[in-house]
Amino acid sequence: MKKKKLILVSFDALSCTDLEYVKTLPHFSRIMKEGAYCTHVHSVYPSLTFPSHASIATGCHPSSHGIVNNYLLEPFARIHKWNFYASSLKRRAIWDYAAENGKRVMSMSWPVSAGAKMAYSMPEMSPVKPKIWNMDSFMSQMKVLCKYGTPRFAMRTLLSDRELPKAWFLGKQPNLDMSMMDRFMDAVNRYDFDIAMLHIYGLDDAKHTYGIYSRKCQYYLKEYDRFVGQLMDYAKQCSGQDVTLLFTGDHSQKQVSYAIHGNMVLERLGYCTYENHRLTGYRAYLDSGDGMAYIYIKGVDREEVIARIKEAFAANRGVRRVMEKKDFENLGCDKEADLVLEARDGYYFESGYEEAADEEGIVDSHYQGVHGYLPDGADYQTMMFAWGEDVAPVRVETMGIIDILPSVCHLLDMKTDPVDGTARTQLWKKRTGGDF
Repeated sequence: MKKKKLILVSFDALSCTDLEYVKTLPHFSRIMKEGAYCTHVHSVYPSLTFPSHASIATGCHPSSHGIVNNYLLEPFARIHKWNFYASSLKRRAIWDYAAENGKRVMSMSWPVSAGAKMAYSMPEMSPVKPKIWNMDSFMSQMKVLCKYGTPRFAMRTLLSDRELPKAWFLGKQPNLDMSMMDRFMDAVNRYDFDIAMLHIYGLDDAKHTYGIYSRKCQYYLKEYDRFVGQLMDYAKQCSGQDVTLLFTGDHSQKQVSYAIHGNMVLERLGYCTYENHRLTGYRAYLDSGDGMAYIYIKGVDREEVIARIKEAFAANRGVRRVMEKKDFENLGCDKEADLVLEARDGYYFESGYEEAADEEGIVDSHYQGVHGYLPDGADYQTMMFAWGEDVAPVRVETMGIIDILPSVCHLLDMKTDPVDGTARTQLWKKRTGGDF
């Protein structure tokens, strides 16, 4: 019986709006002819990188796995900490199921995996400090990767390319993506694994900076297609092994023109206080999820506070919906919030102080593209492509990123806990004498 291997690659911000260009690329188009694919894959709410990757890894919504935003909720912090740590997950992840089944996992730059027990790990994380590149920051980077990853693997990977340490620390693109794809190819050829995982985000960065239809986005898609081809060649050369490749996005993006600094609205209502542009106190606080926002309220007698805040944001030209708990409790976001706001197309939320904001807290955006919105919007889905000996040639009309974990665990004969997603068994060829 052939050994089964899974290679799971996340192309951050791969969107259904990229489909027409993707279809012109040789390796993606080959998968669409020979393998399985879905061009309408729903993200989760909020459709942000860290909640989404936790959902891919656990098969659960953010309200279930506990990663409800990219950052920790720290209203008074000057520099917010990212949700790096696997210990924050309230549900078991793919690496836990793999360990239970005696399988070896190799992971590079996967969000919310720091500290997870794997055979080989270099988690997505960096020291929380101003991004100044020097020897101290290099040593701090090495220290956190060795502490929360597997030291020998992390050090060898990071130091095998002289440009990678600086690119990793600063998030410098396209250097980071190009180096990570090369390092991943080296790793899959060098190490013994059952599941290999990679997350790269140059496309996401390009969409934020240049817009969702920019030529820079096409540059990344073309490079990703080249990488897909390299992995297809690797899979074909693995004699005695069935290698399944699964490429997915985590969320889409939308074009934006304006930012809503919601805490400026709350300040005018008397619920936030600032001194020298620093938050010094609050009765109500808006925590941005970009295309959406949470509002958390302290104290008793909250009904009047909620009513005033609802009225203010319902009249805001940049806000599509103001939701109370009964409206958002089944959407998969943080149930501890008191209100959830959804931005209109062209708008997104910021948490920070902004002196130039108008009476509705609105200023011109410094981004061109943003995500975080409800995942069911038109042209706001991501995509998935699968290829290999076990993959059926099928087009799946629609699915969710929460379906990935149960689907690949089904392929690898790993039982899971009850999860929010569904195993998409039509992705896989039926086994002779097997159970699918």
